[in-house]
Amino acid sequence: MNRPTNLIESIEQIAPSLKKAERRVAEMALQDIEGTTRISIKAFAAQAEVSEPTVMRFVRRVGCNGFSDFKLRLAQDFAVGRMYIEAERKVHSGDAETTAQRVYQSATDALATAFAGLDERALTNAANAIAKAGKVVCIGVGGSSAIMAQEMENRLFRFGLSVTASADPYKQRMLAAIADKGDAFLIFSVTGKPRSLLDAAEIATGRGATVIAITQPQSPLSGHASILLPLAVPGDEVHFNFPNRTRYGQLLVIDCLSALVGALRQPLSARKLHRIRTVLLALHGHTEAQPIGD
Repeated sequence: MNRPTNLIESIEQIAPSLKKAERRVAEMALQDIEGTTRISIKAFAAQAEVSEPTVMRFVRRVGCNGFSDFKLRLAQDFAVGRMYIEAERKVHSGDAETTAQRVYQSATDALATAFAGLDERALTNAANAIAKAGKVVCIGVGGSSAIMAQEMENRLFRFGLSVTASADPYKQRMLAAIADKGDAFLIFSVTGKPRSLLDAAEIATGRGATVIAITQPQSPLSGHASILLPLAVPGDEVHFNFPNRTRYGQLLVIDCLSALVGALRQPLSARKLHRIRTVLLALHGHTEAQPIGD
């Protein structure tokens, strides 16, 4: 049996195996999830024709601390489920033109929003810290943020910087533990909440490193940042088949930072790039618009 991923699934899975009284509690909750989130335990027990202790036994059985916790988790799961059900109804299945237009518009809107919110002073300070760093560490977890950390490493190594990227929560803490004064930590997070990123930021700061956070302003991570590059791209209406468009804003920040760092490290960066181009020419000859290792 697959482990249930939310409270509603937990109730659905265990309901058939429950004793009669607790099964009535499960069925009552599932029949009117929204109503259950707004009712008192006394009224709920009366409607289910069971005692309040029976209700409490049931909610603890499904991993809740009490009836209030049960209602809160039920409300959260119901809201998420309803959101994705609505999304499925709006999906234009097989309509390539509409899909392409929507993705294009979403990308351009995200880029415009991210550009309008750029803090030029913070961007300059971040680029200076990276260009002078003894070593640079790029970290992120989850979806786009982990990929962006890897992409930042891909942009910076070609300038001759000592740079590493990690999406491993344990390794992120270890990298922070061996940080030195003058190192730079670039931390990518859409929400600014993952525990490993907060821990790494706190540890790295304590070691004297500069922490550059690309995240939501007012997020927990932003409070740990030496330099904050605020990124607040409003989410598009939720569709399960459309990626989060915040990554377009993250890419804008990455490209701005890498371009600035390359300029700050001249003429060394130019010599490094020339050597990379020379090596690549040996692979497939000369082309006018050949990117440098992309």
